[in-house]
Amino acid sequence: MKCYAEFPCDNMEIISSGIYDYVKNKTEILTIKKFGWNFLDCSDLLKHVPELLNFFRKNKLVPRHAAITLCETNDHLPKHIDELPVIAKMNMPVLNTQGWANRWYIDNQLVAEILDLKGPIIFNSQIEHSVELTTATVFPRIIASFTFYNEPVEFLK
Repeated sequence: MKCYAEFPCDNMEIISSGIYDYVKNKTEILTIKKFGWNFLDCSDLLKHVPELLNFFRKNKLVPRHAAITLCETNDHLPKHIDELPVIAKMNMPVLNTQGWANRWYIDNQLVAEILDLKGPIIFNSQIEHSVELTTATVFPRIIASFTFYNEPVEFLK
């Protein structure tokens, strides 16, 4: 199975802007700077960002959970493997993804990376992975992460 696969999205800017508006105005995540994982009310987010709901419907994905990861240093999302049973997750850029790398490791060896995430990816959460700063950048890095009732594992084959 592949580490990740890029996933096309025609209106990424609108979706990213809507997710950012939700996080800024409907949560305290940015105010208290809660780094790492922050779970969101998935149905409330989808109501707030109808373009995101339409994107999932168009791609026949049924979201289970939504989260935001907030990151400013390499210590906020160090190497890890996510909890089972989920394998295929989706990450979407929200804000300030330039200057960051998503990296995957097998036996402590770098096997894949994606720089400056510009669009959604489906990734294998059972391969050790991290988020690492590559160049000086604007903070914080904000990514939306989704799991699905119908995991899109076929994109990782």
